[in-house]
Amino acid sequence: MARLRNSVLANYAGQAWVGLMGIVFVPAYLRELGAERFGLVAFMLSLQAISLLLDMGAGVFLGRELAQRNHDPQRRGSIRQLVRSFEWLMWPMALTIFVALYAGSTAIASDWLEPTQLGPAQTTSAIQLMGLVVALLWPTSFYAASLSGLEQQPRLNVLVAVFATLRFAGVLPVLYWTDTGLAGFLWWHAIVAAAQTLCSAALLWRLLPPAAGPVRMNWHELLDARRFAFGVFGVTALGLLLGQMDRFTLSALRPLAEFGQYAVAITISAGLGRLVQPMFNAIYPRLSRFAAEGDQAGISDLYHLASQIVAVVVAAIAAIICVHAQSVLLLWTGDAALAAVAALPLSLLFAGAAMNGLLNIPFALQLAHGWTGLAATGNLIAVVVGAPLYVVAINRFGMVGAAGVSLAINFAWLALGLPLMHRRLLRGELTGWYLRSVMPPLLAAMAVSLLARLLWPAVERNWAGASWLAAVAMLSLLAAAIATPGPRALLHRHVWQRITRR
Repeated sequence: MARLRNSVLANYAGQAWVGLMGIVFVPAYLRELGAERFGLVAFMLSLQAISLLLDMGAGVFLGRELAQRNHDPQRRGSIRQLVRSFEWLMWPMALTIFVALYAGSTAIASDWLEPTQLGPAQTTSAIQLMGLVVALLWPTSFYAASLSGLEQQPRLNVLVAVFATLRFAGVLPVLYWTDTGLAGFLWWHAIVAAAQTLCSAALLWRLLPPAAGPVRMNWHELLDARRFAFGVFGVTALGLLLGQMDRFTLSALRPLAEFGQYAVAITISAGLGRLVQPMFNAIYPRLSRFAAEGDQAGISDLYHLASQIVAVVVAAIAAIICVHAQSVLLLWTGDAALAAVAALPLSLLFAGAAMNGLLNIPFALQLAHGWTGLAATGNLIAVVVGAPLYVVAINRFGMVGAAGVSLAINFAWLALGLPLMHRRLLRGELTGWYLRSVMPPLLAAMAVSLLARLLWPAVERNWAGASWLAAVAMLSLLAAAIATPGPRALLHRHVWQRITRR
C-alpha cells in the first residue's frame, strides 16, 4: 500500500502543478492574444483531446497489460517487445494527424470557424501550426500510460510538471518580448511538445525490465490486444466526441469571441479532471492486478476507498466553484464583464464535471475487468441524444444552453449508468456507494460553501477576497473528509494520532 500511496500522492502533486500552470497564466494569454486568438488556442486543445481516440485504445490496454505482466515472472520478459510493437503503430499515426490537419486547415478556417478579426490566411496558418503541435505531443499519452502501468507515477509526474512549466510559463517571454503573437505561441508549444515526447520515450525504455528475447515488431501482440483495445477505442472515441460536442457546436454556431468566453469556463471546469485523473492512474493498474488474481475483497476495499477520496476532492472544489462562480472568475481574470457573462455557464459546467469525476473509479473498475460494453453503449446513446439537444440549446441559449446539456448528460450517467454497472460488478454495493461515498462529502462541502456565501455574498478582487475563498475551500475539504468514512479514518490514523503522540 505504501507504493500505491506514493503513486497517488505523486499523481496529485503532478496534476495539481499542471492544473495550476494551465490556469494561472490564462489571463496573461487573454491580454496578449485577445479573445478571438485565445479561442483558437482553446480549439487546439479540443483537437488534442479528439486526437487521443486515434490510439485505438492502445494506451488503456498497455496500462492494464503492463500492470499484469510486470508482476508475472513468466510474462515480464515480453514487455519490451509489447511496447516496441505498439510504437510501430503510434509514430505513423502521429504523422497522419499532422498531414490531416495540414490538408484540412483551409476548410476548417473558412467553413467551420467564424473569425472576425483574423483573416483567412492567418487562421489557416494557425491551424497548420496546431496540427504540428498536436502531432508532436500525441505520442506522449502512449508513453505516459505505459509508465503508469509500471506504477512509475513519481518519475512520470516529475517529467510532466517540468514540461508543463516550460509550456505554460515559458511561452510568456515569447508573448512579451517578441512580436510573433499567436504564431510564436504555437511554435513554442511545438518545441516543448517534441521535447516532452522524446524525454517520455527515453524514460520508459530506461525503466522497462530486460527482454527475454529479441526486441522487434510483433504483429501477434497487436492482434491479441484488438478486442479489448477496440472496445476502449469505442468508449474513448464516443466519450471524446461527447466531451467536445458542446465546444465544436458552439464554435460552429456562435461567434468565435463568444466561444473564447466559453473557453474560459471550460478551462476552469477541465481543471477538475486533473484532480481526479491522478487517482484513476494510480488505482487502475492495482485494480487490474486484483482482477487478474481474482481478489474480490481487495477490489471492493480499494474501489470504495478510492471513490470516497475522489468524492471528497470533487465535492470540496465543486462546492466552491458552483456557489462562488462569479467571484472566482473575477479574482482570476480581473474582468468584471467576463465574470458576469461566464458565471452561470461555469457553474453548470463544473457541476457536470463533478458528476463525471465521480464516475472515474467505477470506470476504472470496468476496464480492470476488460468490460467496455457498458461505457461504449452509454456514450453512444448520449451522443445520439445529445447532438440535437446541443444544437437546439445553443441556438436558443448560447453558451448557457451548451453547459446545461453537458450537465444533463453527466447526471444521466450517474443516475442510470452506475446502477447498470453494479448489477454485474460488486453486486449489492451500489447503495453504499451513494450513501457512504458521495452524499456525505457533497452535503458537508455544500453546507460550508453556502454558509460562506451568506456571510460574504460579493467577494472583491483583492488579497482579502482571495484569502477568504481559499479558507472556505480548505474548510470545505476538511468538512467533506470528516464526513466520509474512509478519509476520516485516514485523517485519524495519519494526522490525529501523530498530533496526540506529541
